[in-house]
Amino acid sequence: MAKNMNKNLCSCIGIVSIATILLAVSGCTTRKRESGRGIQISIACTYSPTDTGVQAIDKSIDKFMVEHPDIFVKKIWFTRDYQTKLMTMIAGGTAPDIFRTSPDMVPTYISRKILMPLDDFIKKSSELKLEDFFPQVLHKYRFDGETIGKGPVYGFGTDWSLDQTLFFNKDMFDKEGIPYPTKSLSWEEFRDIAKKLTHREDRKKQFGCLIGYIPLLVYQNGGRVFSEDGKRCLLDSPEAIEAFKFLVDLRIKDEVMPSYTELRDTNQLQLFQTGRLGMFLSGRYYVPIVSSVVKHFKWGVAPGLHKKKRVNVCVGPYGWVMSKTVRHPDAAWKLMEWLVVGDCEKELARMGYNIPVIKKIAYSDLFLTNPNHPEGFNKIFMDEVEYTVPSPLTPYAPTDRWKRIIGEELELAYLEEQTAEEAAVKACKRINELIAEIER
Repeated sequence: MAKNMNKNLCSCIGIVSIATILLAVSGCTTRKRESGRGIQISIACTYSPTDTGVQAIDKSIDKFMVEHPDIFVKKIWFTRDYQTKLMTMIAGGTAPDIFRTSPDMVPTYISRKILMPLDDFIKKSSELKLEDFFPQVLHKYRFDGETIGKGPVYGFGTDWSLDQTLFFNKDMFDKEGIPYPTKSLSWEEFRDIAKKLTHREDRKKQFGCLIGYIPLLVYQNGGRVFSEDGKRCLLDSPEAIEAFKFLVDLRIKDEVMPSYTELRDTNQLQLFQTGRLGMFLSGRYYVPIVSSVVKHFKWGVAPGLHKKKRVNVCVGPYGWVMSKTVRHPDAAWKLMEWLVVGDCEKELARMGYNIPVIKKIAYSDLFLTNPNHPEGFNKIFMDEVEYTVPSPLTPYAPTDRWKRIIGEELELAYLEEQTAEEAAVKACKRINELIAEIER
């Protein structure tokens, strides 16, 4: 087993108190249990009244209870501090029967024996078949104690995205006489376009691009973030160093990205919304967000980038897992099926919230050619599927910690306190020290 996962979760659980447990439970939003229902299933998730995905889940669960009158679903919706409160419930022995999680947390939960393996349910199910899923969305929900992507299935994402697809301002391209990208841009092509779109001499500064996800660039350059077994960071490789240099040069040498100072009072969405950002990389989930705020100029999406390889990355998908302490596993499985391959997944597809995890739904009229979605966008994203891989994950170091190390070393390079090569080598050294420390 990966020892770091035990220590990471223990440290989170160890700081919670009985008072926090009471707060978490008292803060849950649910309905009174209806009379006559013999089985109760609890489910936990983040909640926001403005999140269309969460609202779809909430309504779909109500529909599930109508269709299954013998089962009452107790909704435990947290509006903030979800991860902390979830850990509190687990530590207090009151884990929800089903709960939503980041896939990067799944190996941690498995190592702590918190999750129920789902293979036996899958074998008996007439509704849910593993071959119906995009393989990328199952990868992080499998773990045999040593290798991510192998072993039993412990959960399912409910929607996913190709998180490094190109978004661009068509009006800015038109002004500079640049053709809209219709194919994958090379790093060099992307850089040249970013230079043409950048205007720093104007009072209203205009930036060509804003990108920053190093693992994507490492993959595109033919490198790896971790070794096959996840026990070593490889960011000191020539491929990774070149990726660091490309990113740092965009900001420091070419000045096509906003500096840290210029980002102090704004962010990516605000820059794009106000017509001051030409290109950035994001996922299908970002389409409804941009659609809701950009009204005064034309914008579009295009395939992702390439260097030695054309690669896109899936960071998620967030999804559902079942607690090992579930009292009514068969009833909980019915709800799991409903959420993953049933009514809920179809409703998310209809809304255009993200890409469905089930291939048949993703390529159906509910999603791919839905006239209520931006014309042509879904096909662009779906064409990226064959180039998309899961984002890097090791069972030997928490994702937030190794990503923070990369960010800290990149920041020093952006401030010109070290070179891009030094940033890559130092990040690699620190991450390997983190792995060694946790393994001890």
